[in-house]
Amino acid sequence: MSCLRSLGALASSVLLGICIVAAAAEPSLEPTYELVINGIVDSALDDLLLQMRRLPEFARTSKPDVQEAIAKKDTVGPSRTVIAVDSSTGQSGQPTVASDLLDSLLLQTARDKWPQFEVIKIGPTGLNRVQYILGGKLTPLDSVSTSRGMFRVDLVLTELKTSRIVAQASVRFTAVDVDLKPSWCCITH
Repeated sequence: MSCLRSLGALASSVLLGICIVAAAAEPSLEPTYELVINGIVDSALDDLLLQMRRLPEFARTSKPDVQEAIAKKDTVGPSRTVIAVDSSTGQSGQPTVASDLLDSLLLQTARDKWPQFEVIKIGPTGLNRVQYILGGKLTPLDSVSTSRGMFRVDLVLTELKTSRIVAQASVRFTAVDVDLKPSWCCITH
């Protein structure tokens, strides 16, 4: 009788092991970070622009004739508001591969979607012209060191002179293959 119990327990263990291996081998239905982040940045920038247009200092930039004049390379339009995109960091405070991708998409998408503004990467050369800083942050919501699950992108537009938050947006999303490893590391000799 004890031999039958042992065989039954062994058979149960083998079946459980097969089920776990089969479940792990199934591909995830969640989209990859690279596929999702474009839409996330696009949506968040739309939300920021809606908030910005409610403020008097941005009301003049929403007129189509100003946008058309700025879009034309030959035409000299009115001076544009300068927005600098700051580098985002991960939860550790260090830039990650995923936050670097967020930064590059944020800079390019903001330039494409906001032709009425001069959008530049933050740096010492243009800092004296910058009126606003656009910053982003990627935060894992499920756990600190996972590359899959629920994440949040927070964008904040801050007036440089007064440090006043002009607009902010947060978007949650689910993705896999989010590389949260630091994009650079200090190597000591």
